Parts: sequence; C-alpha cells; structure tokens
Amino acid sequence: MREEPEQIRRRRVPVNWDDLKMALTWRSDELEYFLDLRSGEVRQYRLSAFTDGAEDFELSEDEATAGLAEGSLVRIERLEASMEYGWMTEFAASVTNTRLRDRLEIALDGRGAFRRFKDVLAEYPTERERWFRFHDERVRKAMREWLEEHDIEPTTAPPERREEMTSE
Repeated sequence: MREEPEQIRRRRVPVNWDDLKMALTWRSDELEYFLDLRSGEVRQYRLSAFTDGAEDFELSEDEATAGLAEGSLVRIERLEASMEYGWMTEFAASVTNTRLRDRLEIALDGRGAFRRFKDVLAEYPTERERWFRFHDERVRKAMREWLEEHDIEPTTAPPERREEMTSE
C-alpha cells in the first residue's frame, strides 16, 4: 500500500511553545504571527506602517510573503474569542462557590465580559489560580491541535506546567 502524500509532508520542528501560546492568544490588530519551520521560532509582521525599529523577530512584508510562498513560514491564526469565552463559561459552571459562580455568570453577559470575568476572579485568589491552570490546559490542547492541523510534529516538549498555588 502506498503512503499518503499528507503523511510524507509531516514536518518536524523545534517549537518554541511559549511564543506559540502568545501568538495564539494575544489580541492585536497590528501584528500577524508566523511559525518559522526552520527554527521553530514565532516571527511577527507588523501591519502598522509606524514601527519603532525592527526587532529580530519581526518580518518585513516581503519576507513574510516569501516565507509563506516557499513554505518556510506558517501563519498562526489567533484563537477565536468565542473559544476563549466558551472556556470562561465552562469554568464558571465548574465553580462550587455559588456566590462566585453567580458573579462570574453575570460578568460574562455582554460587552467587556473578558475584563469583568478577570476582575471578579481577582477577588478570589484560589479560584483565580484554578482558572489559570484551567486556561493553560485548554491552550495547550489548542496548540497541539493547531500543530496537528498544520502537519507539524514538535521535536521539543511543551514546558512543564507551573503550579502557582496548591490545589483547593
């Protein structure tokens, strides 16, 4: 039996996991992110004409276009806000403190939900740390799925999750 072409194209890349996480979750209309398949580094292209000088990780428009065309760069699409909103809803439903759960559900209603959600959690340090762990797990899963969708096999392991606080 002949091997499928998709299996042949699987690329082994030394992924910079922290940068990939940032690229998938950072909200900016001025930046586009790309995974450099040669180095595993996340590179960015600043859409704004006003820059304070190029950083090593910044690409020019020509470099971004050429990298995409030759296949050495893959555009990193940000996670949809609706996905992260869904995680917040799922987390709120898991809260056992009825008062906090009610406050989180109210915070999630309407514009500004992300900020209100974080503001409410700021008053509950233990639940806030549980939210960070919960969010981290969801982002890790999204990163693995993104890599899989783009036929990229990471040659580096994601960093160990850090425990900010002991569990409840």
